[in-house]
Amino acid sequence: MKTFSRSALTLLISLSVGLAAAQINAAPLTDRVDRPSHLTANAAQFPLIDIQSINDRQVMVGESGHILLGTADGKIKQVDVPVDLLLTAVHFVDPQNGWVVGHDGVVLHSTDGGQHWIKQIDGRDISKTMQVWAESALADAEKASEAAPDDEDLEIALDNAYFALDDVEAGSEAGPSRPLLDVWFRDVNEGWAVGAYGMFIHTTDGGSTWNYVAALPNPDRMHLNTVLGLTDRTLLVGGEGGRMYRSQDNGQSWTASRNPSQASIYKILELKDGSLLALGFGGELLNSQDQGASWTELQSQTRVSLYNGTQLADGSVLLAGQRGTLLYSRDGKHFNVWKSKSSASWLGVAESSPQMLMLIGSKGLQRLSLSELKEQLQ
Repeated sequence: MKTFSRSALTLLISLSVGLAAAQINAAPLTDRVDRPSHLTANAAQFPLIDIQSINDRQVMVGESGHILLGTADGKIKQVDVPVDLLLTAVHFVDPQNGWVVGHDGVVLHSTDGGQHWIKQIDGRDISKTMQVWAESALADAEKASEAAPDDEDLEIALDNAYFALDDVEAGSEAGPSRPLLDVWFRDVNEGWAVGAYGMFIHTTDGGSTWNYVAALPNPDRMHLNTVLGLTDRTLLVGGEGGRMYRSQDNGQSWTASRNPSQASIYKILELKDGSLLALGFGGELLNSQDQGASWTELQSQTRVSLYNGTQLADGSVLLAGQRGTLLYSRDGKHFNVWKSKSSASWLGVAESSPQMLMLIGSKGLQRLSLSELKEQLQ
């Protein structure tokens, strides 16, 4: 059985180590969450972590606060961003409204298709939100324990509440930490973001304010790597150690999904036919036909980690992975492996036109002809 030990977060952190060290001498000693990203002519060669197609253009996010916009004619534009840290995920709900999350608990928002961005919150704000939650949970636990002082379960719950508050206070001392790894919005008002060490937050006002989600059964605070809402309004979360969670009441309560593997899940995709793919560590590839209630393993034909993917206009599926690996499928169930000459890890893929793909990863942006890929798979 495949196992995993936090390499998803390690990969994202390692991408920024070299550049962060170089910037120590080049930039003022201002926290990276408070200083703007630098514009550079070669931004497309820096590590890029996530990509989303919006009509005929793409939005890419990555290292050093870089946000790039790609157009149908192949041009790439870097835009001003108010933070200088690793950005990990992007989600637009329509051509104008989008959110980006990243390290130090940062959440960015755009209302003009990614041309301009504002910072909504960072890890300091999340710490304050968690402090309010922890204090409220402790007060409730104390009240319940006082009403039934001989109840051992309530005594354990009280001890856990004290521990949770101590843990929040200790985490707050580190400053704006609390990395976020994925974000998904249902509409312009309601969205969720997940991250390292069990971080899970929810907003109902477009990101102006966020609340900590404590309902997820994740007592060990495993990393949460991906969040997705389905067309039937089911919510799914996947993460470290194969943890998979499902909610059918808009996140009020959660149940653990049946998963045959302990391999960590990095991304969940919903295909046009309603089926789901979950991909992750060591070539892990799962399929669900019941909105994530249960999962079965598919043969991925590879042991390299799979990080992201997309369904192309013709219905075929393309998954991006480690060491230059792409997985291609015509039916979303049977996959062929394609490997580039580059050793770069592909972290995302998008279709920029019917015959052109945009691949992003540890070595930035590269383009690949879809016809070339198909020819080499024959």
